[in-house]
Amino acid sequence: MQTGIDPLARTPPEMAEAIASGVQAGARRYRGAIMRYLLRPPLSLRAKYAAFLVDLVRQSDHMQTVLRRAAERLSGPLSDALRLHQREERQRMQLALSDLSRLGHHPDDWPQRGFSAGDTALRAYCTTLSYERPVAMLGVLLTMIGLGAEISPSIVRLLGVGAIPREAMRWLLLRESSDPAAFRTLSATVAEHVQDPEEQTAVLEAVEVSGELLALGAASRPSL
Repeated sequence: MQTGIDPLARTPPEMAEAIASGVQAGARRYRGAIMRYLLRPPLSLRAKYAAFLVDLVRQSDHMQTVLRRAAERLSGPLSDALRLHQREERQRMQLALSDLSRLGHHPDDWPQRGFSAGDTALRAYCTTLSYERPVAMLGVLLTMIGLGAEISPSIVRLLGVGAIPREAMRWLLLRESSDPAAFRTLSATVAEHVQDPEEQTAVLEAVEVSGELLALGAASRPSL
């Protein structure tokens, strides 16, 4: 019997569950990659944390650009969500710069660094999505926020054992405190407003791909 409902379409609860499952799988990969990166020789967590922040700041301008571009190609609550997180990305970049200064690394003193293979691939992937499938940028954003919510507490504890002062972890502490609620809000918005089956598939694919690329970037990141 025809119901007029596409059998491939997910209901909002089903979409939210699929998003959460994809992000949790990405978080397991990312946590393992981060831990291997932090614990491999040399064992200076300070230098590795600084390297992560340097690369984060260098990526931030690009992330703001692709979020803004994708927002311009969408409308309504989905566009509003991307614009909100683009503004937050800009604010968090300033916090990361401040943390680097507290670690003794000022922009004028940063060494020349190439992007890791994972970071390079993620930049290219986000650029393509922002032009060709802007709704899928919500999947990338969900992964970034969801991974922060999942792993920030354990990373904060590990860096504390490595004698990183909490005054230099303000970016990470903000992720720990705010990302769980931000993820729930964004996930609910996406689940409610992304109803086309093809767009749902694009969002979930972006969750999976961006999780893999973030883990690849973390695993291959050179120290300072």
